[in-house]
Amino acid sequence: MKFKPFSPLMLSLAFTFTACSTTPKAKEDTNHNTADLDDGMNSVSSGPAEVNPDEIDDSIDQELQSSVDGHVPEIGTEDDEIGKAISQGLPVEINENVDRWIDYFANKNHDAFQRFLDRGQPYKKMIVATLRDSGVPSELYYLAMIESGFVLNAHSSASAKGFWQFIPGSGRRYGLRVDKFVDERVDPWRATVAASLYLADLNNVFNSWYLAMAAYNAGEGRIMGAIMRGKTRDFWELVRKKALPSETMDYIPKVLAAYMVGKNPEKYGFRVPDAASHEAFAGVTVPGPINLKSIADETTIPLESLLKFNPHLKSGVTPQDASTYKIWIPKSYERSFRERSANLAEHRVAVKAEAPRLADVDSKLRKFHRVKRGENLNAIASKYGLSIDELKELNNLRSTTVFRGQKLKVMSEGTQKAVAKATAKPEAKVAAKDDGIYRVRRGDQLHGIAKKFGMSVAELKKINKLQRNGVKVGQILRVSKAG
Repeated sequence: MKFKPFSPLMLSLAFTFTACSTTPKAKEDTNHNTADLDDGMNSVSSGPAEVNPDEIDDSIDQELQSSVDGHVPEIGTEDDEIGKAISQGLPVEINENVDRWIDYFANKNHDAFQRFLDRGQPYKKMIVATLRDSGVPSELYYLAMIESGFVLNAHSSASAKGFWQFIPGSGRRYGLRVDKFVDERVDPWRATVAASLYLADLNNVFNSWYLAMAAYNAGEGRIMGAIMRGKTRDFWELVRKKALPSETMDYIPKVLAAYMVGKNPEKYGFRVPDAASHEAFAGVTVPGPINLKSIADETTIPLESLLKFNPHLKSGVTPQDASTYKIWIPKSYERSFRERSANLAEHRVAVKAEAPRLADVDSKLRKFHRVKRGENLNAIASKYGLSIDELKELNNLRSTTVFRGQKLKVMSEGTQKAVAKATAKPEAKVAAKDDGIYRVRRGDQLHGIAKKFGMSVAELKKINKLQRNGVKVGQILRVSKAG
């Protein structure tokens, strides 16, 4: 049988992955939530970063806010692989397992499943919008339910954490900060963006959302092995041949059963969650580092609310190495925050300056760009100071057509080394000047960069083919070597 070759992306994803048991801990449902539902979950090893942390915030800033504020269609209304399979009838073997899990949720684990529905409701619109923006079927909202029961601090014995149960290495690999200041795996919005990008990558590799879910559960390596043993990429055929791990063959029916119950809860004896009873949230950018208590004092937002909506800030302080940081606040306080936030910069926490480590610097370089909805090659080239021909050459593109979710190289190896050299040394300004390039940092403005290198704004715009004065974090600019 002739197989479709694996995507080149597999080369960067093919690390060793192992399964682990998920046992989320929380004051409520310590013995009743996901541990009862989830026999295993993915344990994703660390590896080369697929997503830069700035990409997560870029996605939120550029796409997700409008989607979440607007109308989001009901789950399951897309014309995708999962919806088609359910509407056309699942294979008998799978259908029996789905029915078994529906019975389990409705009768044996009724109260816990109702809590899952209730806990997920405040985040449902955001998660569905994020999945849709990444081209991921909205039914996979229920994958997060099976992973964590929507317990924010759910964690496993393998150090997996949050709604989507990322381990530290996989979280960093998909753009989440996990360090002594912050653990964005328990930030519901950022973690959802990262999970959506990861699931989209898995689908690009396996060309099947069922296999993508299986890989999320068991790891890419194990699913690749199952495909080789079973000599097919048909998920249902792999199930019939019992080529997949047993917990994975059970995992997909759990997700499908949760979707079918969640789509029509009253049919199975559940109460429909009341969205009005849950507090909506909004994202705002604050100067940093800053203590959440200072934000509460200055803006009158209750400290308890800030702590509730920002569980990823370990000590209630934004990261010490970020001059600005996006936090979540109750939406009802959004207007009040805008009116009272002008003085927040005065409350910045003083931090001791540290020389950047080479590993940290290299991980923050924007080497790739993931194509977003509505973007074209011309816009992407302009963003990174490249010509269309240069961008095509970097990525071996034969045409100017790009698709959403595509990963494009935006820096040559030579430029990467030059930027790393320029940024890693304490004499970064001199090195960047000598090498003729500059990477835009948080808080930079075009006139400030021009002044730094002894140029006029007009000169800087001209050599970088910029139409406007706006620049973005991570953008690479050519600067005058003589400056």
